[in-house]
Amino acid sequence: MSKVAQMKLRLTPVAQIVQASVGDAFNIEKLAQLFVKLEETNEMTPQLEQVMDYAKYIPVAPVNGVFGGGEVLSRKWGVGIGKDYAGTGNDLPVAEVEFDTVSLPIKVGVISYWYSIMELAAAQKMGLQLESDKVQAARLAAEKHLSQIAWYGNSKTGVKGFLEQTGVTVVTAQHNWATATIEEVLSDFNASLSDADDLFDGDVSVQPDTYLMASNQYMHLSTRVVPDSGGKTFLKYIEENNIFSTQGKTLTIRGLGRSNAKGTADADRSIIYRRDPSCIQMKCDDVSFLAAQPDGLDIKVPGHYKYQGVWLKRVDSLRYLDHA
Repeated sequence: MSKVAQMKLRLTPVAQIVQASVGDAFNIEKLAQLFVKLEETNEMTPQLEQVMDYAKYIPVAPVNGVFGGGEVLSRKWGVGIGKDYAGTGNDLPVAEVEFDTVSLPIKVGVISYWYSIMELAAAQKMGLQLESDKVQAARLAAEKHLSQIAWYGNSKTGVKGFLEQTGVTVVTAQHNWATATIEEVLSDFNASLSDADDLFDGDVSVQPDTYLMASNQYMHLSTRVVPDSGGKTFLKYIEENNIFSTQGKTLTIRGLGRSNAKGTADADRSIIYRRDPSCIQMKCDDVSFLAAQPDGLDIKVPGHYKYQGVWLKRVDSLRYLDHA
């Protein structure tokens, strides 16, 4: 079935109401084409790009299932290691070890957009195009909700976000980066990586490649200058001298305002993780709009979207640094 045919079915509940206002000029085919065009307009506005920033940091995957369902999933820690053959067929090491399980319930978010009967009547009679800003506003509102879920989850529904995963290692910084020496800052920074280096033991499939530093701390490092360095900032020095860079391992460092005061006891929290869908995913769907509904002098188009929050598939691919 074509998109226009599908839209005609969705507009059927309000067709008579619009026709009564428009009269003989009413044409549901053109009205359906108009709504299809409105919903297909998907301009990436600065606002929409800002609220969808989670997709820059977390791979996004669709939800498989229906509202009320969900998944109870096993998370893994470590991949094991092979060993010498001992001469018996049953002497085989296990490649993965189950660490814990997490629940990913399927939840539904709702939003809507609307046009007045007068707007639709004028558009039909005069051949005008309606502005798509109302549809865009609905999408923006839905993405704001998904962004909150992606970063912070929802404790009331059991949905977990990026900044509050369970079972992960939390490292506590020992120094205040606003006043600490460069040696002290480097010590804290390496402490957030060294334990990870030991745990994954060379397994590049879970080796962290991204460091999202709380922006309060990022500001300290980007504005403070290392003594006798010719103007080199703390941040540049850390980028060049942390234990990953000295071993030739890739580590992208970015500032993140969303993690300020999100750690233990309201500490700033930095996230060290591997940005890989085999390690972490944000599970959510795009907004789907349903049949139009009359609401007084308005035509309302409800929409819905499913989400499960952030699924940390490999516990050892993520860790937090809570700052002093």
